[in-house]
Amino acid sequence: MISRSDMKKNQFLFTCQSIGYRFSPQIHLSSTNSYLGKVVSVFDATMNIKMINNELLVVSLGKIRSPITLNLFPAHGITSGFKGLASYGSKLRKQDNETLLIGKPLLIDLNKSRIYDNNFEKPCYKNLKRFVKAYSRIFDTLLKTARKGCLLDPDFTTSGLLSKSLAQIQRYIQTKDNKKFVEQISNTLMEFCGKGPGYTPSGDDFMCGYCVVFNKLTDLSEATNIVLHRKKVVNSTTWMSSKLIEYYEKCIVDEQIQEMINSVSTGDPEKYMSLLCQISYRGHTSGADIGIGMTAALYTIIDRKFHTEYLSMFPCKRVDEGSL
Repeated sequence: MISRSDMKKNQFLFTCQSIGYRFSPQIHLSSTNSYLGKVVSVFDATMNIKMINNELLVVSLGKIRSPITLNLFPAHGITSGFKGLASYGSKLRKQDNETLLIGKPLLIDLNKSRIYDNNFEKPCYKNLKRFVKAYSRIFDTLLKTARKGCLLDPDFTTSGLLSKSLAQIQRYIQTKDNKKFVEQISNTLMEFCGKGPGYTPSGDDFMCGYCVVFNKLTDLSEATNIVLHRKKVVNSTTWMSSKLIEYYEKCIVDEQIQEMINSVSTGDPEKYMSLLCQISYRGHTSGADIGIGMTAALYTIIDRKFHTEYLSMFPCKRVDEGSL
């Protein structure tokens, strides 16, 4: 463990509280002074790092853990965020077996870090059925948590995209062949790729939410997993956004998204709605669009399983109260 007396002048120490399982082996098995990746974007509370194996590592000052995240806590009364300490191109290196270095000033003490992995509940038919009656309240929650620029309050780049795509999916629900059904869904999702505003485009966030719920509930839908065309995704959006789509498709998500999925598996619509509200504050529109995608996938599966038509009632645009 690094003490303040061991540090050089102008160095800043952070303690790693949690390390995602995706990177724990790579970091611990790499040799001393080895180069691991470089910073591709920096915000006050997060940094995104492109690792040498083309994976995305998120370094966060937040408490929400994920399999791709290092959760840090500033040591010795440091109050500043990452912006003044690292910049695009700053290198991530392993200084020794207990320490990472980002650029020159930022030290990360790994000594007390714990490994985080996802832990999903097994879904069941009886619990899914509880969301059938809750559809109206869940749709209302989506509308209340919509953000300007998200797919429920779109700008010109995504106007009409949600309603058009959901209408297509409604028709596909009648497809008897499960493999063909998933192919149709996948093709429709690709129409969202790279579309919309935001650091991660709104369409990409929708794809993330849709894929993780659909793929986690395949045991109930009796369909195969959605597997998007990797090259097409990479060519349609930014590198970082393409990696997030890949992870969500593989159900590699943070613990808050995990809890949303588990609330479906355990039959708890109230918790699902509460978490919809919580994630809606992520980014500018990212959380809202992820929630829209998750809910669209949930009611795709419900309509296919219970022969209902709730997707046809899915809200496609928020209406301001002043315009009514």
